[in-house]
Amino acid sequence: MDKIDGMRAFVAVVETGSFIAAGKRLGISNKLVSKYIGVLEGQLEVTLLHRTTRSLSLTNEGRTYLEGCRKVLSECDALDLTMDQSGGFSGSLRVTAPLTFGETFVVDAAIKFMTTYPDVTVEIDMSDRHADLAEGAFDLAIRMGPLKDSSLIAQKLASSEYLAVASSSYIEEFGSPAHPDDLKSHSCIRDTNNPHPNRWPFFIEGQMIQVPVSGPYIANSPPACLAPAYAGKGIYHCPEVFLGDDLVSGKLVRVLEGFQSRKIDVHAVYLPTAYRNRKVVAFIETLRADLSHHL
Repeated sequence: MDKIDGMRAFVAVVETGSFIAAGKRLGISNKLVSKYIGVLEGQLEVTLLHRTTRSLSLTNEGRTYLEGCRKVLSECDALDLTMDQSGGFSGSLRVTAPLTFGETFVVDAAIKFMTTYPDVTVEIDMSDRHADLAEGAFDLAIRMGPLKDSSLIAQKLASSEYLAVASSSYIEEFGSPAHPDDLKSHSCIRDTNNPHPNRWPFFIEGQMIQVPVSGPYIANSPPACLAPAYAGKGIYHCPEVFLGDDLVSGKLVRVLEGFQSRKIDVHAVYLPTAYRNRKVVAFIETLRADLSHHL
């Protein structure tokens, strides 16, 4: 067994949640998937997965190895692309992405992709709803937050921490909160893209606490929430990826720096039938490279 095959089997089992689903993704039997992982564990002399009749879970060693596997497999796929820059790069590539993230990052990645592969037509559908990839005939979806559909292949592109920010003018007028509980007496700009816009999570004394917030302004996109923050109308809790150079330039100031909040993951997801589709892999690598400069 090639170790790369074992890595692919291991990652597929973790991402799909079962040997059967991993086998379907990879186009092999679940028994072969189990054999690959068994051989891999033997080579490494560690247990990667806790197995019971009802569930699978990562060991500590498995969790560490998973991140390394993803990096190695991503580099292997990228290397494969350099061996033949012409084959498979024609026709169309349909991508669906969240509106703000799409406008901020996916469009730029598409421009770079088309420059490298001019024979490919890129079609982007921007929507905050999770489109059905098969029904919409999408080759690729970009999604932020928890993933629900385990039948899709997922590649993590980036992770962005939520930061609490405000303008200097707001802080001069109303002061800066010293503790998350102080947010109760501040004007907070709420983003309904957050599943719980009226509660902001912070780690307080080792526990994630949902802090109630309120304020006179609510919107459903980061740009629409950043505008009043720039104008000194309140504190905004925002994924760092959308802040750009605002903190470096001083346009916004981070508050509550001593209190970590939650992180949001960005994934590229696609159907098993698109596994190792060269256009999909190339677009993912283009977007991943772009994001690495922002996070």
